[in-house]
Amino acid sequence: MGLFSEDLSVPVFNFFQEFIYYVYAMKKSLFIIPFVIALAIFFYPTTSISNSTGSVGGKTGSPTDGVSCTQCHYASLGAGATITSNIPPSGYVPNQVYTITATINGSNDQYGFEITSEEANFGSAKKGTFFITNNTETKLTNNNKAVTHKLGGTQGPGIKNWSMDWEAPNSGTGSITFFGAFIEGNLDQTNSGDVYHSTNLTVNESTPSSIQDYVLNKKILKVTDLLGRETKQKNQPHLYIYDDGTVEKRIVIE
Repeated sequence: MGLFSEDLSVPVFNFFQEFIYYVYAMKKSLFIIPFVIALAIFFYPTTSISNSTGSVGGKTGSPTDGVSCTQCHYASLGAGATITSNIPPSGYVPNQVYTITATINGSNDQYGFEITSEEANFGSAKKGTFFITNNTETKLTNNNKAVTHKLGGTQGPGIKNWSMDWEAPNSGTGSITFFGAFIEGNLDQTNSGDVYHSTNLTVNESTPSSIQDYVLNKKILKVTDLLGRETKQKNQPHLYIYDDGTVEKRIVIE
């Protein structure tokens, strides 16, 4: 046999067979790779990113809400949250407006919260009305029964607080509990590695004890019966006339 008498048809055929298989595989890859990327983008956990614009609502962990931020954030537990108010120790006066402040003291630079108010003793129904006082940092959520952060209210150097107004419910509601859920994020753009804080505040309903009571800095000028005659008799309807010009009808039972 000559020097080139070896049959080259087999290796050449194998080369072209492998080349065609490679091209076919590449064509499949050109379709599969974008498809896989699209699936990854669709299913990637973006909870922390989307929640930077506020809670979807119902995540305070209250008896009515049932769940908290930990349903979405795989967070460790912290204990640096507080809820405070200017409601006096004697309790809230029905239908009056107070300031509620939610505060978190953490070790990160990005924070979020949700706060709601519920009956403390009668089935935990949502009670009271929230009003936004800082449109840049807070907004209503959960059918206006709670307040949460906005993107402009997530930054803070280790401590962050949000304030809002709250109108007390009608007379006879009884004690109210504010429930707050707080998250401090670590800015890694995932839903893990965060710290979850929770707290609550219970306030009582004020019970007037005498006709000399003051109501939210309004002083009673005089008390009359329904005919306009001054009286101090108990257990009957009276008209309370205040120094701001308002008149209130009530009965003090003793």
